[in-house]
Order: sequence, then C-alpha cells, then structure tokens
Amino acid sequence: MTTPHGVPVHEIRAGMLGRIGLSELWDNRHLAVLLAWRNIRVRYKQTVLGVAWALLVPVAYTLIFLMFFQLAPIAPTGSLPLAPTVFTGMILWQFFSRALADAGTSLSANANLITKVYFPRLLLPISAILAALADLLVSSVLLVILLVWYGMLPGWQVMTAPLWVLLALALSLGSSLWLAAMDGLYRDLRHAVPLLLQLGMFVSPVGYTTAGLVPGRWRWLYELNPMVAPIEGLRWALIPGAPPPAIALIAQSFAITLVLLILGTVFFSRTEQTVVDRV
Repeated sequence: MTTPHGVPVHEIRAGMLGRIGLSELWDNRHLAVLLAWRNIRVRYKQTVLGVAWALLVPVAYTLIFLMFFQLAPIAPTGSLPLAPTVFTGMILWQFFSRALADAGTSLSANANLITKVYFPRLLLPISAILAALADLLVSSVLLVILLVWYGMLPGWQVMTAPLWVLLALALSLGSSLWLAAMDGLYRDLRHAVPLLLQLGMFVSPVGYTTAGLVPGRWRWLYELNPMVAPIEGLRWALIPGAPPPAIALIAQSFAITLVLLILGTVFFSRTEQTVVDRV
C-alpha cells in the first residue's frame, strides 16, 4: 500500500483464523502478563491495606451469609460446615465477578492505549482475568488456613480443583468478550453488569449448596446457570463429604462455556476495529 505521494505504508492487521490471531496472541503472551501486573498495581495503588482487599471482600460477604443463615431456620449447606463451605463458593464467585467486571470494560478503560499502539486487543480482557486470578490465589491461602482450622483434609479430589477454576476462567473469558465488545459501543452495560453480578451471586450456590437449599422442582432452571458446576465442583474437591456435581450438569456447563467462548471470540474480533474507532 502506498500514499497518494507514492510513500509506502505498512498496514498492520490482526492474524487471521476467522479474524482471530491465535499465533499472534501466543507471540505476545508476555504482554498479557505485563498488563495483568499493571492492573494489579493500579488496583491497589494508594491503598492502606493493599492486596489484603483481595481477602477482605470475600471474608465480608461470607460473614454476611453466616449471620443471615444463623438467624434463618434453614440448613443451607446440609451437613457440611457453614464457614468453609460458603467461603469456598465465595472466592470462586469473587474471581468470576472481578474478572467479568474488569475484562468487560477492558477496551474502554484502555482507550488511550489501544488508539496509539497496535497489539492483539484480546490481550486486554485476558490480562484482566489474569489479574483477577491473582486475587483468587491470595484468597486461597486463607481458605487453606480455614480448612486446617476445621480439621478438614481433602482427599484425592483436590487434584481436580484447578480444573474447576479453569472452567470458571473460561466462562469469565467467554462472557467478558461479549461485554467488552458491546461496552465499547453501548456504555449502558457498565451500569447493568454490577447489578447482574449481585443478582447472580444469589442464584449461584455461593452461600448455600444445591442439595441444601434448591427445591427439586426448580433444579432444572437453577442448573442452567453455568457457574453452578464449577462452584459445586470446587467444593467437592476441597470439602470432605461434599457431593460431586452431576455429570450432566458438568457437561451442560462445559457446553455453555464453549459456545460463549467461541462465539464471543468471533464477535470480539469482528467488532474490535469498530470499538477502537469509537472509544
């Protein structure tokens, strides 16, 4: 390509696999780590407690659930101990919530960056999710202490714990790709997402277990929520005596996640240039 004056111009385009540059993403993987580290530093910059906020938020929500269920005449977790059961669900939900909120606004939040230099735009939501994963790792330290306090030694199922986190990570990435692309076009979503996440926490097995609280006649509707399987799966992996999620539930969650991830990636790649022009 040349200008009207005959000066050659090199046009940079994203790699092509249905407009998805997978090899380009891999080549720039170090940039995703740098952006994630930047997100972490910015998040806790000029805070007194710093990274301790990664612990305080799930702890606060867990205490709220504990106080509520102490007053309510129900057993939300069945025979399982309330505190570690709720906290296990809470840290995975907080990871999903943080990842979705930050990755869903990653394009518009980095408008100054994406309009000045080229790099694969998919790295922005990916880096936001990696930053949220760092918070999950910090919270997991407190979960280990809580399990030791209650004398709960996980069995062989603990080896599956990374798989449930990976499923939640893929679900957050697939969902955030849709949100990030649409947020660059319609800013209404950034106001709706926090409300939806708050509601989602109550329709997901965060403060309760499926067997402990969900009526059988509503189980089919409740299990359409793809976060049910990873939360219940992580509990099964870490809490002795917790029932495993049904195979059908796992398959359904995996299928929904896969569809969101594939279609979200295609939608993001097709709208990214429009978004960059409008932010």
